[in-house]
Amino acid sequence: MNNKNVGVVGLGAMGLGIARSLLRAGFKVHACDVRDVVTQQFASEGGVACASPAQMAEACDVIITVVVNAEQTETVLFGENGAVAAMRPASLVIGCATVAPTYAVELGQRLADQGLLYIDGPISGGAAKAAAGEMTMMTSGPQAAYAKAETVLAGMAGKV
Repeated sequence: MNNKNVGVVGLGAMGLGIARSLLRAGFKVHACDVRDVVTQQFASEGGVACASPAQMAEACDVIITVVVNAEQTETVLFGENGAVAAMRPASLVIGCATVAPTYAVELGQRLADQGLLYIDGPISGGAAKAAAGEMTMMTSGPQAAYAKAETVLAGMAGKV
């Protein structure tokens, strides 16, 4: 992937670790969180603060959602100022929330209908492993999504 702009939505314990790991791996990491203070702190470490997922989507071809559940995933992707409406065709969403398999399948289809790629990528390993870029991801998605995601996944996880 030649575009080094990656977005991370949700800078909680796991999301912040992922964002920092991707920075270390050489990506230009755009970040967005409901808590502005966290986003500003990350910007002071070399990240790019974004006011909304939509703003992030204008700059990034890969967006990683590190939120709690399907409801929050829905909000950051399709809600007001959500990422999907602003994403370019063939862009990729990597969803790290733990969601029901039926939701993951439906979401993948909805994104495909918009010309977007999706990898369902729940994460495990806790904050320390996320910070070290060594967490485990249990991923599923189409081959084209993996081709686009390879370097990003390598930058954020020890085991995919």
